Amino acid sequence: MAGGQVIGVTAPALFVSRDGANPHVTREITASTLTERIGTLMDLATGVIALPGSIGTAAELLIAWNANHIARRNGGSRIPAVAVGEAWHQLWTLMSGRLGAFGGDVHTVAHADEGLDWLLSQPEIG
Repeated sequence: MAGGQVIGVTAPALFVSRDGANPHVTREITASTLTERIGTLMDLATGVIALPGSIGTAAELLIAWNANHIARRNGGSRIPAVAVGEAWHQLWTLMSGRLGAFGGDVHTVAHADEGLDWLLSQPEIG
């Protein structure tokens, strides 16, 4: 969103080949471990958008999915989560089909603009 704040949670000790946060980050929070980084991301999140990525993005998406699973079962608040792209849709199909996860805990779309529109339409974001 134009004028919004982009918070980056980085773990410089783990990713020594990276030169820091990407240029869109307006506030950087550093974490010393991967667990701390993902925990901080989840603590700060109002919603989650998983863009095409790799194993780290998959881990973050699955943590959000699991948090929604726990919230749904225990009457807690969900974190709207949307995954963008065919690879995440394939993961969604595997998770919700063969592995029995509830597909409604993560929404999938083809394009980032669809994901943002969906996320902003969720009552938890309002």
